[in-house]
Formats: sequence, structure tokens, C-alpha cells
Amino acid sequence: MFHRGDHVVTETPTLDEDLLVEPEGRRPWVEFLTSTPGRLSVLGIALIAVVIAAGVITSAAVGARQQRVEVLRTHTEPLANAAQALYSSLSIADAAATTSFISGGESGTGAEQFTQAVGDASNALVTATNGVSSQDAESLALLSDVVRNLAEYFNLVATAQANDRAGNPVGVAYLSDASALMQHTILPLAEQLYVRQAEAVAETQTHTAQLPAAAFTVTAAAVVALVLAQLYVVRKSKRRFNPGLAVGTLLMAGLLIWLIAGSLVSTSASEHARTEGTQPINTVARARILAQQARADETLALLQRGADTQSEVDYMRHSQALSDELTRQLDSSHGDVAAADLRDAVAARDGWLAAHRDIEIALERGDYPTAAAIAAGSGSGTSAAKFAAMDAALRKAIDRLRDDEASAVTDAYRSMSSLAIGSMIIGVSCGFAVGGGIWPRLNEYH
Repeated sequence: MFHRGDHVVTETPTLDEDLLVEPEGRRPWVEFLTSTPGRLSVLGIALIAVVIAAGVITSAAVGARQQRVEVLRTHTEPLANAAQALYSSLSIADAAATTSFISGGESGTGAEQFTQAVGDASNALVTATNGVSSQDAESLALLSDVVRNLAEYFNLVATAQANDRAGNPVGVAYLSDASALMQHTILPLAEQLYVRQAEAVAETQTHTAQLPAAAFTVTAAAVVALVLAQLYVVRKSKRRFNPGLAVGTLLMAGLLIWLIAGSLVSTSASEHARTEGTQPINTVARARILAQQARADETLALLQRGADTQSEVDYMRHSQALSDELTRQLDSSHGDVAAADLRDAVAARDGWLAAHRDIEIALERGDYPTAAAIAAGSGSGTSAAKFAAMDAALRKAIDRLRDDEASAVTDAYRSMSSLAIGSMIIGVSCGFAVGGGIWPRLNEYH
């Protein structure tokens, strides 16, 4: 301030605009996201994504489970049964071929059984060949080996029959070679095929008995997220209730309950199919295989007129293993669908063993015609009749167990049959409900 004449001159301070630094403004999207409307928008989008993801993941998990069960119903289990039928039919054919020699011709019961068994084996072979996946190289190789060796087996049997008709004793040697080929090569191949398919059945049932953990996790997480979101919205909006979020929470909770209930029923049914179906079927099928091996040993030893001691040793080994399998299964089958058939099989086995002892007694005194009549005759007390009764009882037990297994697998399939589509519908509906709950709150800030 200074004086100029009588006037006081005051200089006003000025600000150099070049020295000004304008503060950098916050980006609009950051300001939006940190605001309540922005947070509500993010919350709504996240919730919609979560509930739809829950529906999609649940649908995918259930769909994959249903696909495995359907493959088990229509492919894996029928293929395993065809493999078991192939083994049984081939074994019966081998024993029947020997029985026809013992009975003295091709027109008897043994020849009819042989023809029937060959037809059954052919049907089972076709079913197994058509059912094996082109990716299953090992099973295809086993089937190929069975077919190739069967051609040689039938040639040996035909040669044996031709020599028998001509009265040449060498026919017995050809038949022995055919039986050795069947017992030591063809049947082990068929057994390997059955074991592979039975393991595939058990593996599939084990997978279908497991709960879909991913679907449970994401659905439960969606329910928790909806509950927490509702608490947040209630606090921000000062309202006690948000209808949209409440409906979404109920829908997702309903999906979780449906998933739990369906999975428990499906898992229980799958476990029943495994423990009350597949496992006892494998045991009974093994018993039937042992019985057929023992019958082939019995008839071959008789055809050798007691000179083939190895066949008798094999008979004792197979018959003892058969008794052990039947006893074990009968002890563990209290009240199951096949218990009565197993008891019938045990009774028939006892009669068969008694008939075999009668054969041994007849051979010891050199009475081959009596031994042959006991082994291949049609009377009710013969070895052939007792074995047929035992085999029929075992076959009925397998059929009953298969029916029970199929029913349990069907229950496992039906228990979750609608969940794959239902979860998608619930997920989308829940997304709309969440949108309907968040949108009105956003409008309040416009």
C-alpha cells in the first residue's frame, strides 16, 4: 500500500494461473462402483451368475451320472451277462459232448444238450461281440481268440464223433483233446472276458454311488450367498424383507434339498445294486462255473474208464471250491431274493456228490455200464439229473439277482431323472427372482 497524492492506492494480489495444479478427478466407473447403486448392481450381477452357475453345474453333474447309469443298464451289465452266458454255454457243451459219448451215440440226451448249448453259446457270442466297444481292444482280442479256438474245438469234436460212429477207439482221444482245448484255453479266455465286464459293472456302480460333490458345493454356496445378500440389501434399504431375493433363496434351497434327497435315494439304490446284485451274481456265477468244470472232469474221467487220474483230481478240487462258494454265499444271503434257489442248489449238489460216489464204486468193481448209466442216465437219481437240477437252481439264482439288480439300477436312474432339467429351470428362475429383487432398490437412487 502506498500514497499517491490524496489517493490511497492498494495493489490487489493476483494468482498466476500457470502455477495452478488442478486435482485429478476420480474415474466415473470407480465412483459408480463405490456408490450404493454400483454395489447393488455388482451384487445383482454376481448373484445371477452364481445361481445360474449352480443350475448349470448341477444339471451337468446329474446328467453325467444319469448317462453312466443308462450305459450300465443298456450296455455294461447285459454285456457282462452275455460273457457269463458264453462261459456257461461253452462249458455245458463240453460236458454234453462227453456225455453223448458215454451214452453211446449222437441221438441221446447228451447230443441234444450239446446242440442246445452250442446254440446258446453262439447267441451269447454274438451279443458279446456286438456289445463290446471298439475302444476295448483287450475284450475284442479275447473274443477273437475264443472264436478262433472254437473252430478248432468243433473240428476235434466232429472228428471224434466220426471215429466213434466208425467204431474207432481213437475217437476218445480226439474228444479228450477237444475237452482239454476247451478247459485249458477257451474257457479261461471266456472267464477273462466275464471278469473284465463284471469289473466294469462294479466300477460303474461305485461311481454312481458317489455323491456329486461339485453340485452340492456350488448349490450350497449359492444359498449362503443369497442369504448374505438379502441381509445386506435389508440393511441398505432399511426394509425388513426383499421379496425377489427371498423367492430366489427359497428356489435355491429347494434345489439343494432336491439334490440331497435324489442323491441319497440314487446312492442307496446303486449301493443295493452293487452289494445285493453284482457281488452275489459274481459269486453265484463263479459257483456255476466251478460246477460245470467239475461236471466236465467227471464225464471225462468216466470216458477214460477211471484211467485218467488227473480228471478225478480236478473234479475233487472243483467240487470242493464249489461247495465253499455255495456255503459262503448262502451264509451271506439271509432273506435275499436268491436264498431259496441257493438252498435248492446245495441240496442238488449233495445229491450230485452222492451220485458221483456211486460212479466211483461202480468203476472200482469194474462195472462200467452201471457207472455210465449213473453219469449219463435220465433217472431222477443219476448224476446227470442232479447236476442239471443244481445248474438250473444256480441259473435261477443268477436271473433273480439280475432282476433285483436291474430294479435297483432303474430306481437309481429314476430318482434323479428330472433333476437335470429341473436344476436348469430353477437356476434361471432364481436369476430372474434376484433381478426382480435388486432392480426396485436401484430405481430408488434414480
